[in-house]
Amino acid sequence: MDSCYDEEGIPSRCLPKFENAAFDRTVIVSNVCGIPPEDYCMQTGSTRSCHFCDALDLELNRNATYLTDFHSDEEPTWWQSQSMFYGVQYPNSVNITLHLGKSFEITYVRLKFYTSRPESFAIYKRTEENGQWQPYQYYSASCRKMYGRNNKGFIRPGENERTAVCTDEFSDISPLTGGNVAFSTLEGRPSAYNFDQSTVLQDWVTATDILISLDRLNTFGDEFFKDPKVLRSYFYAISDFSVGGRCKCNGHASDCMTNEEGRLVCSCEHNTAGVDCQHCAPFYQDRPWARATADSANQCVRCNCSGLADECVFDAEQYRSTGSGGRCVGCRENTAGPHCERCRENFFRSLPQQSCQNCNCDAMGSMSLQCDPEGVCMCRRGVSGVKCDICKSGFHSLGPGGCRLCDCDNRGSVGVCSPEDGHCYCKTNVEGQSCNRCKPGSFNLQLENPDGCKKCFCFGHSLACSSSNQYMAINITSDFLEDPDGWKGVFSRGHEQSLIWKEGEVYLLPYREENGFYKAPDKYLGNRLLSYGQTLSVSFTAELEELLPRSVTVMLEGSGISVTADLYSQQETYSSLGKTPINTFTLRLTEKSVNPSIGPLEFLRMLYNLTALHISNAGGQNYTSQLSRVSLESSVRTNYNVAPHAPWVEECTCPTGFTGQFCEHCAPGFTRETPNGGPFSPCVPCNCNQHGTCHPET
Repeated sequence: MDSCYDEEGIPSRCLPKFENAAFDRTVIVSNVCGIPPEDYCMQTGSTRSCHFCDALDLELNRNATYLTDFHSDEEPTWWQSQSMFYGVQYPNSVNITLHLGKSFEITYVRLKFYTSRPESFAIYKRTEENGQWQPYQYYSASCRKMYGRNNKGFIRPGENERTAVCTDEFSDISPLTGGNVAFSTLEGRPSAYNFDQSTVLQDWVTATDILISLDRLNTFGDEFFKDPKVLRSYFYAISDFSVGGRCKCNGHASDCMTNEEGRLVCSCEHNTAGVDCQHCAPFYQDRPWARATADSANQCVRCNCSGLADECVFDAEQYRSTGSGGRCVGCRENTAGPHCERCRENFFRSLPQQSCQNCNCDAMGSMSLQCDPEGVCMCRRGVSGVKCDICKSGFHSLGPGGCRLCDCDNRGSVGVCSPEDGHCYCKTNVEGQSCNRCKPGSFNLQLENPDGCKKCFCFGHSLACSSSNQYMAINITSDFLEDPDGWKGVFSRGHEQSLIWKEGEVYLLPYREENGFYKAPDKYLGNRLLSYGQTLSVSFTAELEELLPRSVTVMLEGSGISVTADLYSQQETYSSLGKTPINTFTLRLTEKSVNPSIGPLEFLRMLYNLTALHISNAGGQNYTSQLSRVSLESSVRTNYNVAPHAPWVEECTCPTGFTGQFCEHCAPGFTRETPNGGPFSPCVPCNCNQHGTCHPET
């Protein structure tokens, strides 16, 4: 038995034993003598010896079993057909069929005749059960007439090597007994020297069945006279039918055996399978199956499925492009790919050794259900989140197209809209779906206003107002470029002191270890209602950045009301371009910016008659910083349409009894409830008993 592995365990070509494949196998014949029992005579030259054939007699039968039994020239046995007396002669053929049980690679077919060899006979084969019979070889003294072939034909290189040829070499009537005919399957085939590479010849030598068609008897011509004794002397008789070859296993088995179903099969090695080891075993499909050769065992290779599949198939295109043809089927643990080497669609993993997780990308918020290796999904417009399941800031209402942009007026809204329904969060004095209009009793929607809109003042007499277009924005400014601009220093108990001026800055010397305040001149005082809600900015300068103040206190007084505001500023950093370090502090003039807490009407009452504006001396005892600029936003009435407008100035709609832009006057027929009570005092009808009108203030 040929081993399929060498001494080092390396696969090598192996072949089953060479054998007579016909030995002791059942042969089916279309004709046998003795049915009915008959006399026959043997040709022995000029004499005939006659005998008796009875198919049912153990001693006298010449049945088909004698074709493939053990042959001995000393005690010959043979199969015999009926004689010419019973019509056995051309055009009537006698067929002998040998079924091998599986594919064999045939080397030769040998027939030993007990009588003279036929004048014409043919050998056929087929390569599968119930397949078409293919001619293997023709023998005839008249090849052209019997089989349409040239006598002693041969095959040239390049011609079809699966062509049967005809020869008259074994068609003579002599010898009268014991003549042999041996057919070599590869003789005369040009590619026989390269059999391992010739699939044509590999197919040519393959057979599952052999058919011998005995077509014409050899005679001396004396049958023409129809003498019964002569006719009984012509018949077919074969003493031995042998077929030399190997069980076909394509070089992948050294033995054939009978399986559980009683069929002859190869004992396949090299990870092959099939009756003839003609394909790769399951899960060994990584390269195409190939027949073993002397140079290579061409063993089948196990599929690489990363331990995540138990089945694979061969993919020719994949093999051509990558050199690995095993495509895994049924990958587990949410993997995919030819080798289960990656996550299946819509799954991910960060590292190869990790298990694949579902991306779970939101179908509405994601551009694709496939995420990146970190599990992060690719979001649509306005969508965020690892899984694209929430709206970005400023977007809302996640839907099939992503999230919709918030439609909030940033002047009147706080933050962004609700990501669920797009609802806007309005500032205190703002309303509307988009926070785009002032609530009743307020006006002038502005981005920088924390309340959005400014409350109507109207001296407390009206809740209906709008922005006036009769005022122009101005800045009341002191930049100290020419002089102190009226600023002074003030200390406790009202002690005042002049400032030390330097172009672009002033500073205050301490008095009795008291730092004091910078006192604003009259242009910052008086009726400052037009600065309500606007910005007061204060700037300090110093020689070094680290000397700049971090905080400053502003004090406001008016109408008997006094408030303070502590301001803080981040220190600005300048590049070394010779610029002077500076810090600017800002105060929005509203009641929400000061201490103690007062109501808006009280704050406006204070601004109506502002009597003091003090700024703390942030430089302190060491004169480390100087006041360099003060600016207060305000407005002035104009008769021209000049920009910039001051939209924070109101135009009131006055109730009965009041008149003026701010409802600051009593209408004719009305006077102050409190005589000389000023614009804050309500107006009441005159009580002159219809004898004239009254003074609007007294």
